[in-house]
Amino acid sequence: MGIPTTIGRFAVKEQASGWGTPETSFANANFVEAQIVVPTPTQTTVQADVMRASFFAPTRVAGGKGPTEVSLTMPLHGFSTDAPTTYPSENPDALLLRSALGASTQFGYATDVAGGDATSLEVGSGESAICGLAVMAPMATSGDYSIGWVKDKTTTTYTMQRKWALTAAGVDQTPDSSGTVYGSNSIYLTATQPTPFTLEWLGATGNVNFRFSDCVVTSATITLNAREQPTLAVTIRAVNWTNVGGSGAGPSAAAFTNRPQMPVVLSDNGARVVDASAEQKAGSVSIAITATVADEINYDAPQGVAKFVLTKRLVEATVVAPAAASSASNLDNPASLMAPGTAAGAVQIDAGVTPGRAFSALIPSGVIKELQALGDNNSLVSITTVVECAIYAGDTTDGSTGAVMNTPFRLAFL
Repeated sequence: MGIPTTIGRFAVKEQASGWGTPETSFANANFVEAQIVVPTPTQTTVQADVMRASFFAPTRVAGGKGPTEVSLTMPLHGFSTDAPTTYPSENPDALLLRSALGASTQFGYATDVAGGDATSLEVGSGESAICGLAVMAPMATSGDYSIGWVKDKTTTTYTMQRKWALTAAGVDQTPDSSGTVYGSNSIYLTATQPTPFTLEWLGATGNVNFRFSDCVVTSATITLNAREQPTLAVTIRAVNWTNVGGSGAGPSAAAFTNRPQMPVVLSDNGARVVDASAEQKAGSVSIAITATVADEINYDAPQGVAKFVLTKRLVEATVVAPAAASSASNLDNPASLMAPGTAAGAVQIDAGVTPGRAFSALIPSGVIKELQALGDNNSLVSITTVVECAIYAGDTTDGSTGAVMNTPFRLAFL
């Protein structure tokens, strides 16, 4: 007989039937490779404050099972070990981030690239609703790929928010005139109410199996430190849980062969921070997403909570960069520390340039949250900048207006 241990698997899957209907079957594609403690189910205990004849324990009644919170940390994952042949699929990382931000769309794959310049991409036939999304294009000079966010679409020309990545020598790159443009799963900040998902913990033996349902992500933090793997930490809030243990033999090992981890944050791997027209020499970047939800109390709900209702979403990026003696960047100039409320322009953060395992984030109109701070980073003077998302309306197109256009914050898996 097996002894239960903390070895196990953890899966997330969106609830196809919405609130109150948990998912009950999970494929390998739903499992998350994560650092997680065994989730602790909770249930309230209720007692009436009544007069008693002595000092023995009061009568207690079992209350609702939720809400329950579960936290996990994991390396950021791509969605394919092979070069994609169509629009990206949604991996578990993207599902969790969509719960925190609101919505996503998969678009942009094309095989008719026709060149461009340092800030644009030419294609044979422009996609009508491409504006606002991220794409990855082959570069003519280096043969590598670079990520850009489409700011303007005119016929067959896509103009990017920022320049394509520079060469190793710091020279502008231009897109190749042949090859494939890889699209993205772009996740963006909206007021859309979250769609619930189910998370399931399966232990190493068949009698350890807990299912948490009607879940949403209330906080997500993406950390990109130089020389380390990108990580994603999330806090998940669940309305209900069920002990489904004793359902049979222990689970088989998860198949992660098509769940590549993102590479270490290095320029050689395509990592960069772009602000204004300069590529920033950042040492670390942290993107914090917070979603505030309220419990919708309802008699008819199994645990007295019908759903979580979103009341607020906030996003901020913290960049720590070595101070520069002379700089064209907003983020590393010790002679001109920006005050709260100062416009910082568009800030783009890339990690990885291999199709299927690349990531990017964009604040198209940043604003400084607090006075830039001087500090010590590995015995070097550094500047810490906290950037929030300002109102943005700079995307233009001659085609269909997509939902991603003019949104104040976006993430992409490419």
